[in-house]
Amino acid sequence: MQIRIHASSFLLFCAVFSGPLGFGSQPARNDAEILNKARDANDELYAQLQSFVCHEEIQRYKSAPDGRPGRILDTITANLSFENGIEHYSDIHQDSHLRPSLTQISGAWSEGEFGTLLLQTEKLLSVERIRFQSFAAIDGVDAGIYSFRVRAEESPWDFQVSGRHYHLPFQTDVWISATTGEILKIARTAVDIPAEVHISEVEWTVTLQPVDLNGKQWLLPKTSSYSVLYSDSSRREWNDMTFSDYKRYGSEVALRFDDAK
Repeated sequence: MQIRIHASSFLLFCAVFSGPLGFGSQPARNDAEILNKARDANDELYAQLQSFVCHEEIQRYKSAPDGRPGRILDTITANLSFENGIEHYSDIHQDSHLRPSLTQISGAWSEGEFGTLLLQTEKLLSVERIRFQSFAAIDGVDAGIYSFRVRAEESPWDFQVSGRHYHLPFQTDVWISATTGEILKIARTAVDIPAEVHISEVEWTVTLQPVDLNGKQWLLPKTSSYSVLYSDSSRREWNDMTFSDYKRYGSEVALRFDDAK
């Protein structure tokens, strides 16, 4: 069985959800202020369209039905870029074997956690009914935790099993910085899955951390994970992903005018 988890990019955006970290801001005083900060921060980020390339490593695991500890299946590596709202993968290796694309790899894998998942979440924060959960700290940063639910008919989550596509309903929990309004972590969970898929739960998370690039700090995806729990065997498969070796690319043009003689 091939399982492909994909955050569909039909929500049309043209920016990566990242930008220089804000400094000197005051923490919001309540949960409503944090949410307002998030919306304002994202508007500013879209005005600073940037392109990034990084290295992604995916370690894939599988547990036994009898509850024995999981074992590692393989390691997938790739170079990853995010351009015009779409992830692009190149130099893909499954252990020591070069693969032409992720679609050529059997088993459970995902794409979209680098940028598309973040962009979808930001959009949904502005249109869904948001519930404040609690205050918490993540990596030492004060944050508010918010949640919302998305119905299947409105879901951008394209879940593929053996060639069939399903748009899954899901709940998302979002950790938002109380100071900058930037998203620090996303946890998306689906449990209302069609019975013929034989999967009872899918969990997908991404965590962002500061990355230093050319003298600036950017908030970018650092780690991600997703897991699939099978309803007929209680077997679980999960992938742990890390993003590293970030680079920004683009072009700079300098114009110089000599004084007329």
